[in-house]
Amino acid sequence: MAEAPRTCPLCRVIIDPNLGPLQEVRFSNGPGGTRTKLWARVCQFVQDRGGCINADAGQRQAPAPSDFYGEAPAISLPSAPFPPPQG
Repeated sequence: MAEAPRTCPLCRVIIDPNLGPLQEVRFSNGPGGTRTKLWARVCQFVQDRGGCINADAGQRQAPAPSDFYGEAPAISLPSAPFPPPQG
């Protein structure tokens, strides 16, 4: 019997086990993903609020570095001092 998709009340992501373990999480934007990626990017930060449908560690693997968001790229700023604010 197929398991019904569930929507998380905290982050509104949809977990549909019928899609298979690599695509079962439907994010609001972008391709599907895993429960592990969802945990690395969202769940770990909201778990204290209660209601997370991805709280069972037995349903996900240990996160890999690629599951987390990467560091923002470095930006270069001009070396000359900025003029003081007018006012």
